[in-house]
Amino acid sequence: MHFFNEEAQLRAQCRALAQYAGMPQTSIAEKLNRSEGWVSKWTGVDNFEDATRPGRPRTALTPSNMEKLSQCRGKTRQSCAVVAKRLDIGKSSVSRGFLEQDLPALRRPRQSKMTENHEEMRMETAENFKDEPPQFWDDVMSTDEKIWTVNGSLNVQNDRVRAQSSEEVDPYDLDKFPAQRMSWLGISSKGHTGIKWMRGKVNGEYYRKNILKKVIVDDVLKRKGVGKKINRRKMFSSNKRMVFVQDWATPHSTNVNEKFMEKHFPNHSPTLHRFRGKHEYFFSPKMDDVWPIERVWGIMSQDVYREPRPVHIKAVMRRVREASLNLSERTLTKLMHQIPALLNEVYRLKGKKIPSNFDPSKSKHACKCDVCMS
Repeated sequence: MHFFNEEAQLRAQCRALAQYAGMPQTSIAEKLNRSEGWVSKWTGVDNFEDATRPGRPRTALTPSNMEKLSQCRGKTRQSCAVVAKRLDIGKSSVSRGFLEQDLPALRRPRQSKMTENHEEMRMETAENFKDEPPQFWDDVMSTDEKIWTVNGSLNVQNDRVRAQSSEEVDPYDLDKFPAQRMSWLGISSKGHTGIKWMRGKVNGEYYRKNILKKVIVDDVLKRKGVGKKINRRKMFSSNKRMVFVQDWATPHSTNVNEKFMEKHFPNHSPTLHRFRGKHEYFFSPKMDDVWPIERVWGIMSQDVYREPRPVHIKAVMRRVREASLNLSERTLTKLMHQIPALLNEVYRLKGKKIPSNFDPSKSKHACKCDVCMS
């Protein structure tokens, strides 16, 4: 503190000799026993605290570096460590600079690859069905297959443990070749088919005999009544009006299966390109961001892989069945009634994928029925 006061007095004296006494800088330097550079620096300075300082800048976030950080927008592999090494500044400075420019590090979402032809077909589907009311989708069955594994979907971002050091955290063991089973499920706004497990090689013949015939023709189309369990109740107001929607998996796209569906339930979505523009219920491939069965899988996964996580495949299968029975009719109805809003969003985006943060309930095309508004 004493040094600061003495130095401040010399600076004030230097300023007074220059401004009020008109003494040359050489004479001031001799009088104060300071160098001419020191006198030149402090001559005429009104506020010593705002004076220029020698050496490197107080912050590494210079305008030049901030401009270089802004050029990292949208580019991959732009971690703080990589950028800090390239700019020769600290990682904390880089992190602070990114945050000041609203450029946090975000994970890249994963989606199935789409071509221009896929976007064009999605646009056609959205244009054909975007104006259908939510009640139209009450007669639609959305179906899909999913492979369940023992490892499940481990979220490394959320699966954390509170501890003082990493040595206190037990690792999570993963099987190198985890056991797995494939399941099939069909849902409507009133119920679902129940989980159907698929074994062995799943080809067109297996799909026709075990799903199209045993599940759809011999079970779903013969159901009566609505007071039963959600996997046994009648799924449509009239079984004759059922619209069977399937994805474009290879076992679905056979001529034999197409003839079988045309005979037993004509209202179905064909998966052969020759029906494009010719069939009433031709739906584009790559519609996983629209069909509610994909969100049902996500809801069930949260229940299946809850703690304590299952360690063998039979436990996984048991939890999958339990999760399917826990689905409520209200949830299924809301998911089916969101399809018009999703199709209108696909149409607005000209066939591109719907972003994950899109909320169908806030769309102007959202359903206004009592269930969806509750």
